[in-house]
Amino acid sequence: MASSTAADKPANTPSNEQVQFARSVYIILELWPALRQAVLEQWGGEYSEEKREFLLSYVCDEYGNGGANTKPDLDDLTELIESYVMEEFDCELEDDSAALVAGHICLAHKGVFIDGKGDELLKELEATLVRIKPKHAPSAVKNDVETLDNDEVDERDMHESTSSSHQTHAHASPQPTQPIIDEDGFETVQPRRRR
Repeated sequence: MASSTAADKPANTPSNEQVQFARSVYIILELWPALRQAVLEQWGGEYSEEKREFLLSYVCDEYGNGGANTKPDLDDLTELIESYVMEEFDCELEDDSAALVAGHICLAHKGVFIDGKGDELLKELEATLVRIKPKHAPSAVKNDVETLDNDEVDERDMHESTSSSHQTHAHASPQPTQPIIDEDGFETVQPRRRR
């Protein structure tokens, strides 16, 4: 009888690094105000949450399964994210937030698969998520955004980019509206108005 070894492990069982990368991508997408608003307001219809999960799954499959050999290209990933959000959520991004999200994903890939710092990266991302998430609940607790470590894309860059630019939803009302800036410095994406 053959003994059970690592070789007997089912082929579809993800490695520790794959799990770390998937969790990192999940948090990065959760922290993205445009996507969070698109899902909350169901701009992608009743399956908006499933569409967000599909994007997560696609990114993890495309760049996580091959480890260090499947390093994402920043421009390609930015284009993929922008196109997906535009097509599936009917949302046109008029800022650089897709590029910032893609940059965070690229750095997460490097941190997990190349630098071997998945645990540290996840700890920082999870701390940021915990601090940000309560702000979006009905009983908001005001806290400052925790910045990522110096090796990561500076969170302040994301604030400066998104607070000075607009995220608009396609077919928005032609009436001019005042931008709504939340306590994080992000401009709130306005929901689509049906004609």
